[in-house]
Amino acid sequence: MYKQQNFKIKYTLLSLCILLSFLLAGCGPSEEKITQAQELYVQLADMHNQVVEAHKNISDDSLDQDLVALAEKVKQIEQYNLNEFDDEQIDLLIESMNSIMNSYQEYLTVIDQVKEQENAAVLVSIPVTLFNNTEFTFQILAMYGKNEPSQNVNALEDTSGFSPGQSITGLMIYRDVSSTPWVLTLEDASGIAYEIELPVKEYDESGILLTLTYDSETKELKCS
Repeated sequence: MYKQQNFKIKYTLLSLCILLSFLLAGCGPSEEKITQAQELYVQLADMHNQVVEAHKNISDDSLDQDLVALAEKVKQIEQYNLNEFDDEQIDLLIESMNSIMNSYQEYLTVIDQVKEQENAAVLVSIPVTLFNNTEFTFQILAMYGKNEPSQNVNALEDTSGFSPGQSITGLMIYRDVSSTPWVLTLEDASGIAYEIELPVKEYDESGILLTLTYDSETKELKCS
């Protein structure tokens, strides 16, 4: 699932093209030290971005605070002007950047482990019976996870449609660990399409009966 808003604001991709205060240096420290610090910062920014992208792909948010803290350290380094440093101070800065990179590498390992665990989580299968308590005959019916629109497959294909008073059995919902909502889409014989979000977190794994109804005043198709 997606991260908290304040985390997104504080912990974003670094753009190397705007880091002028750090990358531009004048007289003061040796050219060798300046180059060494600049090259290491480029590596640090790249690793930071790798962690940001990897973290987007897991729903576990337990690492948020730690990653925000690291991002703040990187942001602080971004503000440094090497022109104001001597060689010894740059050595300390390099040591600090290496430490942050080591921490990022550790978090990348943890994120990979969490992703594997989340991907391996067993999906809960929930059998669904759908009853048509409307006056419509539906020609298209599909149920799929909200984040998986590619699974939008017409369950009524090769049938005469889903008529008033009929029930359909054998439909399945597969609930994941984050209880991602599912979507029920239907299209009636006149070509009018409907989309209903299903709160799968509330459904019992032993199965559920859902009834389609239509509110003629609001022209809303409901499923409960």
